[in-house]
Amino acid sequence: MTLQIRAIAIYSHDGERRDVRFNLGALNIVTGASKTGKSALLDIVDYCWGRSECTIAEGEIRRGVSWFAVIFDNDGEGILVARRNPGPAGKASDEIYFERNVEDFPETTVPLVKNSTADGLRQRLSAILGVAENLYIPEPGSTRRPLDASASQAIFFCLQNQDEIASRRLLFHRQGEERIPQAIKDTLPYFVGAMGEDHFLKQKRYEDARRRLRALERSYADALALTDEASGTARNLLQEAKRVGLLDLDASATSLEGVRALLGQAAGPRSLEYAKTDDPAADLTDLEERRRRIRIELQELRDDIKDLQRLTREASEFETEAREQQARLASIELVSHDAAAHETCPLCDSHLAVAVPAVDEIRKSLGRLDRQLSSVRRDNPRLQGHIADLETKRTSREVELTSVQGDISTRIADNERLRIEQDQFTEQARVAGRIGYYLENARTLSDGEGLRLQLARVRAEVGELEAALDQEAMEERLTTALGLIGRDITDYAGRLELEHGENSLRLDRKNLTVVADTINGPLFLYQIGSGENWVGYHVAAHLALHKLFRTLDRPVPAFVMLDQPSQAHYPKEKDVGEISGAEDEDQLAVARLYRLLLDYCVSMAPSMQIIVADHVDLLQEWFRESTVERWRDGIKLVPMTWLR
Repeated sequence: MTLQIRAIAIYSHDGERRDVRFNLGALNIVTGASKTGKSALLDIVDYCWGRSECTIAEGEIRRGVSWFAVIFDNDGEGILVARRNPGPAGKASDEIYFERNVEDFPETTVPLVKNSTADGLRQRLSAILGVAENLYIPEPGSTRRPLDASASQAIFFCLQNQDEIASRRLLFHRQGEERIPQAIKDTLPYFVGAMGEDHFLKQKRYEDARRRLRALERSYADALALTDEASGTARNLLQEAKRVGLLDLDASATSLEGVRALLGQAAGPRSLEYAKTDDPAADLTDLEERRRRIRIELQELRDDIKDLQRLTREASEFETEAREQQARLASIELVSHDAAAHETCPLCDSHLAVAVPAVDEIRKSLGRLDRQLSSVRRDNPRLQGHIADLETKRTSREVELTSVQGDISTRIADNERLRIEQDQFTEQARVAGRIGYYLENARTLSDGEGLRLQLARVRAEVGELEAALDQEAMEERLTTALGLIGRDITDYAGRLELEHGENSLRLDRKNLTVVADTINGPLFLYQIGSGENWVGYHVAAHLALHKLFRTLDRPVPAFVMLDQPSQAHYPKEKDVGEISGAEDEDQLAVARLYRLLLDYCVSMAPSMQIIVADHVDLLQEWFRESTVERWRDGIKLVPMTWLR
């Protein structure tokens, strides 16, 4: 399997298309002036590979492009991945179009309709690369999660942007980001072939066997605990069973069989009999409502009795006052009935200046008093009888109220007793459940002789799987792979005439760097001076890695993209233009670098593709034959007409 890049395309907002095409299995050079969009090619591939962030620099490309697209070549099959430009200041777009078996880009963006997510795209690319199920389990005690290698990590070995290729501390793409270095370290054994394709299946089988072994060991430990005497757990459960009433307080046993018999008795099914009440249908809410109504009726009766008593009292007071008036008027019999007598004093016969009332008038007043007194005497017995009736009703309601209050007190007591019983039954059920679980899982050695044999079989299975996984063997295979990579790094460093290239060089997986083993000790890349060495060792390490990938047919894309590898000799902001490659040391170093890239592709053809974006233009035939794009004199990735 060799996954390479056929072409990169961009679309304008009006639907126009601009293509950059590459040769498969060969060196491809895009040369041109500064700020023409060369570096964006690597970022476009990274973005269309499913990266969660678009790293294409702000400027003409972000303003003038609507869609980015890449056609990958998978052993002759065209795979189109297109992704919408998030626009200026945008982080990323979730509009992704994926299609297999394509020949070329669509003419316009009309067919580019979202049919995939970023996660789905990465999964599809992993399947195309042929990434088998795998899982790297960190060493015991590590806090990080297991990680499975995928297309997301494979791309780290294929890209080197201009800030990375000349770094003395970062060797791989995105190595400076959080969690990426650890992901590279964890997945490197799989990608270099140290972890077998069936490692994932073996790992799963091993984990399953380990779980079964731990369960059997727990059961076996319980069996041993019950072999000589009842275990502490059994004794505690026995005490709890007696506490909650599942067993009599005097129940005891000294032998194992006796303890198990008592626990089995306690865990057995039992009927629940709740306390009975005198009136099962009685309801506390109804009783309280009934008491409330009686209290209202009592209050109304008391108010009626009070009103009648007030009327009786007022009638009595009226009668008393009327009798006094009658007694005073009774003297009317002493007065003469003569009509003129009312002007003469009835005692001394003297003439009165103010005439007294006539005798007839006094008699009329006395008659009215007699009638009123008769009415009061007649009504008073009826009031007394009504009061008596009301008092009888009041007494009846008070008795009824006392009875209802008694029922309420009884009901409250019954409810509390029921609650206590329910709590007790709940506690008994909980303890019985614990006893049942214990009896179900605990085994004695005599009862579980088969348990010992099963434990031995599972231990043997775990041992076989451990031998098959053999972490030490995997580390040895990884060491061998890294040794082969180091051998090729040493070869390439010698051809590039790098400093310390005469020493044995190796790829340090722990620190993700190149190390030169000198007679005075190891020298890490950051301890080796000059940008030429940093760029050279980056190139040498990636070429050596991909040589192993291709030799073992590993699931890693068969291309490497390098951005501005000549920057160590010529400022990346300066348009160097054409150079002969032989006039000074800088030109000679650049020529050696590109010649190594060309020879590498020829030796690996057609299984390896290298794409380089740079601003140097060597005046040598082989360099010109490898150049696929030359962006100068106004020619850029984004045509100027798109920005008008």
